[in-house]
Amino acid sequence: MKDIGTLNVKIVRWPAESEKLERFRLQTLPCLIVVARGAGVPDPAGAHEDWVREPVDAWELKARVRSLHLKATSRSTCPFVDEEGMLRYGDAVLPLTVSEGVVFRGLVQRCPGMASRAELVKLLLSADLSASHNALDLHIMRLRRKVVPVGLVIETVRGRGFLLKVPTVESPDSGSSGSLGDIPVVGTQGRVTAPVGNDRVGRKPRGAGHAPRE
Repeated sequence: MKDIGTLNVKIVRWPAESEKLERFRLQTLPCLIVVARGAGVPDPAGAHEDWVREPVDAWELKARVRSLHLKATSRSTCPFVDEEGMLRYGDAVLPLTVSEGVVFRGLVQRCPGMASRAELVKLLLSADLSASHNALDLHIMRLRRKVVPVGLVIETVRGRGFLLKVPTVESPDSGSSGSLGDIPVVGTQGRVTAPVGNDRVGRKPRGAGHAPRE
């Protein structure tokens, strides 16, 4: 199993790290949201997010991270653009320009629904990039050419926006884990042990199921 700190799943405390969560959402990164006691749960942005309530069992935290990792790397879910601007989908890794990355993240955020032209233009403008009607069409055209070889399709909804089509197949079986930081974690005896390092994660309780810039 990979070390918890080597995966592309972000662990974010809510509401303390709400700004960090928004930043990760703009990048469409897989996130596990750890909600503080008594705090409300934020609305999920998509299948690439999950949440747990503090304190959380270490084995459950790692299981949730594993699940998000599988979703992010499986062809059964929407692809994502990582922090380096690389489009990742299954085993495929495609380099995108800054503008293409912004547009594709917008498509992913709405997948399997439609991303409107207005939404995509707003994302481009917020990144100080060209957002004219022709510029957006050019980004979409280039993205279509890049993603077709890996089985992705971008459809136009005339006069309204665009749809990202992702084929659904069985997810591969693989393992994973994310950095626990100082998340309060419940050990095998039900005690909260925080902060928790990677080498001090509680074990699963007995009786629980086996589970180029443009």
